Amino acid sequence: MSQLVHAAPARRPDDLGAGGLRGLLWLTWRQHRWTLVGTLVLAAVLVGWMTYLSMELTDLWHQCHEAYCAEGSPQGRRLGGSSPLVLTLAALSRLVQYMPLLIGVFIGVPVLSREHEQRTLLLAWSQDVSPTRWLWTRLGLLGLFVAAVTAVVAGVSDHLERTRALVGPMSLFEYESFLNTGMLPVAISLCWFAVGVALGAAIRRTLPAVFVVIAGFIGLTYLVQWRYPRLMEPLSANRPIGGPNIDVLRDNALVVSGGMIDYGIDGPSSAFDASGRELTGVELQRLCPPDNGSGRTLACFMENNLQQHLQYQPGSRIPEFHLIVAGGYLGMTALALLAVWWIVRRTDLSAG
Repeated sequence: MSQLVHAAPARRPDDLGAGGLRGLLWLTWRQHRWTLVGTLVLAAVLVGWMTYLSMELTDLWHQCHEAYCAEGSPQGRRLGGSSPLVLTLAALSRLVQYMPLLIGVFIGVPVLSREHEQRTLLLAWSQDVSPTRWLWTRLGLLGLFVAAVTAVVAGVSDHLERTRALVGPMSLFEYESFLNTGMLPVAISLCWFAVGVALGAAIRRTLPAVFVVIAGFIGLTYLVQWRYPRLMEPLSANRPIGGPNIDVLRDNALVVSGGMIDYGIDGPSSAFDASGRELTGVELQRLCPPDNGSGRTLACFMENNLQQHLQYQPGSRIPEFHLIVAGGYLGMTALALLAVWWIVRRTDLSAG
């Protein structure tokens, strides 16, 4: 009598652990492994390079007796103009600033757009894991990865910018440095990861969603750059024209409005005398004629104790500005996640 042999059904990766976290973890790694590995490699290169430059800048700071390096000194020449060190620092700063865009494009967008393009949603959501649990588990795993990697990059970037401010006359409130300090790289990266997922879910095609993410990133970046100096009411002060930044501009202050000096007009010149009276353009031209760049005019301003009206943000407000900007990006993150949840709930499984 023949004996019937029943073969056990093959276990699918998404069935591992009864459709639990282990199966989704394996599936997430399987689908995104090359992107995650590439992100780790890029982050490692950034961290290593920035750490090396931080050590080099610290060495220059010690060589300059723990003060700003004079412009004419060998150390000052390395930190000025278009020297290789300056160009390298600028390139690394740009990489850190555009890292959230890369995360949104390569990690965020494909989460749902690729499932739509490959028509695998029906298979993924018809298993033991519900669509909502599938969504939040995937987003949680990838979001933790993004947060962990960008937190390391942000910590090293913050140290590099602060070290750079020790050796050169720059402010941590300037937009390029401001974006790369604190935990802003983490908040911005999480935001564009979530926005990328939402756009991929809404558009259902990877390439169009990528173009929308790029356009949105560039537009929002320039909008924040334009508006962030006035997120809080600026302070006002008069300061000597051409004087050293040892007054209101010390300690990483941000000049919001400096007032252009106007020559040769009957109206105000934006230059004030020692008594606080604003000179007309004609009076200023008569007192300190233009010198065509020889430096004599600036010396005349200083000899006559002329002052300039400034609007500025003190460096003590940097943490508050970080919280405001990060709060805005995290608010966008919450809205994008809410949109993803709504889209997934309304997705027709029969469409794949």
